[in-house]
Amino acid sequence: MNTPGDWQQEAPRWPGAPGPGMPTAAWAVGLDTLARASAVAVTATDERGLRTGMAHALTGPFADWVLVDVLGAGGAWRAVAARYPDPGLAGQLLGIRLETCPLIWSAIQRRTPVVCAPIDEAAVLGELPGGGPVADGLGARSAAVGPIVAAAGVCGAITVVRCRTQPSLGFRELGILSQIGELTGAAADRLHGRGGKPLPG
Repeated sequence: MNTPGDWQQEAPRWPGAPGPGMPTAAWAVGLDTLARASAVAVTATDERGLRTGMAHALTGPFADWVLVDVLGAGGAWRAVAARYPDPGLAGQLLGIRLETCPLIWSAIQRRTPVVCAPIDEAAVLGELPGGGPVADGLGARSAAVGPIVAAAGVCGAITVVRCRTQPSLGFRELGILSQIGELTGAAADRLHGRGGKPLPG
């Protein structure tokens, strides 16, 4: 179960200089997002704050919707943030069982980041409790998932979604997301001081 959850409004060359064909604006967005995520990882004082802070840090030009899922003994705990808040839709996202989201669950089980651009299967992000695919409800154009990598292994995932008005996510963004997943896992290990044991709920 993804409750209780949190709702808060609001093969890349990374890090390094932009490679050939990498737009300057996209590079700036990625760099800013990574910096914001790093700040959250360093300053978070509890696991809930880490989840919600990380979700909020990734919203904006980098993503229209962000889901941060952390696995614990009681199931999965989720934080949701959106560039353009929709509390009703966010509430539905909090009620979705993680294992019913094929793209996210696959990334966790395979311990591998994954990008889906364009989204050609509406059910790839699961189904809304109120009915209909998540992808359709979000107006998703593309999605990417980066596993959260703690010392003991993968303990969750960060999912970013861009809607139809945004450029599709690609391997550049997937590389950034992979690093943010590692930052989040290291921060979780620091917060819990459990020698890399899986996160509690």
